[in-house]
Amino acid sequence: MKQIVFSFLLLVAGFGCLRAQATIVEELKSDANPADGVIRIESDAAITALVGMPNSRLIAAENHDYIERAGFRIQVFMGNDHQTARSEASSKQASIREIFPELSTYLIYEAPNWRLLAGDFAYREEAVIFQQQLQKRFPQFGKEMYIVADKIKFPVENR
Repeated sequence: MKQIVFSFLLLVAGFGCLRAQATIVEELKSDANPADGVIRIESDAAITALVGMPNSRLIAAENHDYIERAGFRIQVFMGNDHQTARSEASSKQASIREIFPELSTYLIYEAPNWRLLAGDFAYREEAVIFQQQLQKRFPQFGKEMYIVADKIKFPVENR
């Protein structure tokens, strides 16, 4: 019986044939046709709220909580010259922070590369628009800049 219900859930979710307004949980709980059977779903409200949300997770931090999810960042620099790459990335980071103090920047070392990433964008279009602003302000960085998929952080209000 569990396999049948699980298969049904996968089939329904896979084809996305539910109404746009209702989540799969609401649709399955409805008793539109009792002759088809009744599905009872028992879950925590927090779990049910995540249904249909993009892949994300809530992370508690000292200063504020944030949601980590898939998104986009602008890669401003990548280099593997162990003598100059870190200082070049740090210099570019300082330049960007001076003009765009609200923009999050990330200096990352993944052997053997130093990378400078900027921004937390949910959609590629947002990243493209901001990349154009960065290229106008820093034309010397322009040829190295491109959009990369990455885990991004969105601050959330503490309750």
